[in-house]
Amino acid sequence: MTRNKTELLPEPGTTRAIADGVVQVALPLPGKPTIINVYLVDLRNDEWALVDTGTAHQNSLEAFAGALRKEGIKREQLRHVLATHHHPDHFGASLHLQEEFGVQIYMHPEERALIEFMKNMDPMAMFEHVRRHGIPVPDKPTEPSSPNDSWSAGFKPAPKTDHELTDGEVLSLGQREFEVIHTPGHTGGHCCFLLRDTGTFLVGDHLLPRITPHVGVFAGGPSNPLGDFIASQQKCATVEGVDLVGPAHGRTYSDPAYRAQQLIDHHEHRMREMLDFIRKQPANAFQVAEDSFRWVFEGDPETQRFNRGAAVMETIAHLNLLEQRGQVVSNEADGVIYFHSV
Repeated sequence: MTRNKTELLPEPGTTRAIADGVVQVALPLPGKPTIINVYLVDLRNDEWALVDTGTAHQNSLEAFAGALRKEGIKREQLRHVLATHHHPDHFGASLHLQEEFGVQIYMHPEERALIEFMKNMDPMAMFEHVRRHGIPVPDKPTEPSSPNDSWSAGFKPAPKTDHELTDGEVLSLGQREFEVIHTPGHTGGHCCFLLRDTGTFLVGDHLLPRITPHVGVFAGGPSNPLGDFIASQQKCATVEGVDLVGPAHGRTYSDPAYRAQQLIDHHEHRMREMLDFIRKQPANAFQVAEDSFRWVFEGDPETQRFNRGAAVMETIAHLNLLEQRGQVVSNEADGVIYFHSV
């Protein structure tokens, strides 16, 4: 997690052709980042595909409808939705598109499993998870944990997947081919799509140009998502035939291998910082996060609560990878997990 830099963002509903038959659409979000890029792809058979959906908030649905009108795309021409992952800004409007447009949904099975897991998760599991990693909480929760309302209101996921994505498969849709590249880390089933004929690499949240996606350890989730994320960056650095990268947030760019190495270097640097902190004294994830993510611990506690939680989840991911590498060990004392340098 890094702080965003000032960038001139397009107005919601703005469309821009980034390659032959590939249109970037800017849709509004209820928080930061404030814009998500989704991508319309002309399949050259009187049909279109959409990569990611935006949220189900009314302003996003209206912006998307306006984008279709600008591009002269009729509702019956939109036939396929390819999801990079299940998060609200990427899959939140999928139910609307399935019901109103009759689209086919393409998604990795791990993402469907995550939707079901989050829907049925015991709130106490996350409460116990954060407590064990040092976040100050009452002895018993006063009310169940719940998703951030501004985001959850826009999350209306389609209840079924029509095609489960697999790593390395090539989707032949109309006269276009999409190579599926499984990139776990940000989520377990995150996928990127390489449009082979134009070299357009649609990467969701995996290869963002200005910020890093959140990579954290949550209750019931993978224990080493950062290891997966780094391996996925190394994988993307070797993808051939890429001329342009289309991220979900930020501007398009042309060198995924360079950006992948930047992201790897960023996390390696953060792990070195955390290891230096732990060498002074054993610490839990909350204490390490206070040192590594100082800016999210500043200001009003209530407004910073979400960011602090995210920072601690990311810190656990870094510490777990250090432990897997044999540079730290963990033990539990009085119900809290502490990390020690080796």
